[in-house]
Amino acid sequence: MNTPRNDEPWVDRAVALLQQSADGLDAATLSRLNRARQAALAQPRHARHLWWGVATTCAVALVLAVGIARRELPSPPALPVQDSGAIDALAADDDNPDMVDDLDFYAWLDAQQHDDEG
Repeated sequence: MNTPRNDEPWVDRAVALLQQSADGLDAATLSRLNRARQAALAQPRHARHLWWGVATTCAVALVLAVGIARRELPSPPALPVQDSGAIDALAADDDNPDMVDDLDFYAWLDAQQHDDEG
């Protein structure tokens, strides 16, 4: 039997003890061990196929979930646009000087609303 060499003395001693104990086994025990080994080696193939099936199913579910999440949602309905004449009326109102000071802001806001429509 080929045994890998290890720098640790305890590993070499453990391998030697295991080899000695295996050398003393009778034929019936060796046969049972060989059948158990063959059965154990046959199982991972099935488990490996099962693992790939589970992994593939998870990958497909993830792709579908990401695809659904990244889909474009419909745009919300547009708010009604008021006539820019309302801004002019506010600007002409002498009773509201704060609105006159912010006339540039209201003009910009009106332009933004028109940009969103087009």
